[in-house]
Parts: sequence; structure tokens; C-alpha cells
Amino acid sequence: MFDRQIQKYTQKPLQYIAKLFLRFISPNQMSLIGFGFGVLMCISIVIDQYFIGILFLFLNRLSDGLDGAMARLTAPTPLGGYLDIVFDFLIYGGFVLSFGIAEQNNTFLSMVLLFCYIGTGTTFLAKAAILPSLSHQNQNNDIPKSFHYAVGLIEGSETIAFMILCLLFPNLFVYLSSIFIVLCLITIVFRIIVCYKELNY
Repeated sequence: MFDRQIQKYTQKPLQYIAKLFLRFISPNQMSLIGFGFGVLMCISIVIDQYFIGILFLFLNRLSDGLDGAMARLTAPTPLGGYLDIVFDFLIYGGFVLSFGIAEQNNTFLSMVLLFCYIGTGTTFLAKAAILPSLSHQNQNNDIPKSFHYAVGLIEGSETIAFMILCLLFPNLFVYLSSIFIVLCLITIVFRIIVCYKELNY
């Protein structure tokens, strides 16, 4: 919901840092590094090191922003777009799975939340697969994407906020997840309705 607004303020500093990293590594290598940070975050959750997990989450998200900025400074590739979205969803799922492993009381809600992640991910990616990429049209002065971006109540920014809250207050995972599940379900229904109206012609 807030992704586009936040990106307007983060792109300039990310571009500056991206220029420095481009001297040493490629955008796809940055994606791999970010994925590694995400895996370390999940491991930190499993071993109850939540504040260390916050550090790795920050590094993961920073890397995720940098790989796109680096790609736009060179030449975005289909592989780069593919790795970006795949690694994001793997880490999102791994985050929930880690909380389910770390605490037995979290298992049921982790399962429900994974179902919701599949729903939000599917409604997001299905539209991107069916509709042609609008990244070159850029009609709303959005940051170019390698896929059609389906909006919704829950997007990347809201997911990251949820992850941060869970890491700061792991004892509240059940309550935070319950709220997030409801928001995800609303997003799923909203996207289905919007796509139905757009594609039913």
C-alpha cells in the first residue's frame, strides 16, 4: 500500500550507494548476498536471537533495494527480476516458518499465515504473468519494474513492518499474525475482484 510512496524517498540514496557497489559486484550477486542475509535472519529466529535477526533483516532489505538500483544503473535483465521476486518470497515464507519452528504455540498461525502468503503471492504473480509488463510505460512516474505490479492493502512495506514488529515483540507473534492474516485475506479478495473486473472483457 505504501511501497510507491516510500520508494520515492529511498531511490536517490540507494542509487548513490549502488554506484559504489557496482565497482565490485553485479546486481545479481547483490541479490544472492541479500538472500544470504535473509537466511541468517531465519536462523537467528530459530535460535531465539531476535535482535540479531533485525540486523540481518535490515541487511536483507538494503540488499534488496540495492540490487534493483544497481540494475537500473546498468541494464535490467529478466534473470535479475526473477531472482529478486523469488528470493523475496522465499525469505517471507522462511520468516514465518522460523517462528513456527522456534515456538510450538506459533505453529498453527504460522501455517495459516503461510496459506495467506501463498494467496497474496499468487494474486500478485498471476497478474504479472498474464498481463504484459508495464515497466516501460511508466505512466504514473513509478520506479520501473521488470513485471506488472499488482497493488493491494498488504505489499512489501507492510510485510517488512510486520516482520520488524515480530522480531521486536516475539511474544506477541500470535496477536500480530492474527491481525496480519486478516489484512492478507482482504488483500487477496481485493486483488481477485480488481483482476476479475480488468480481465472480464
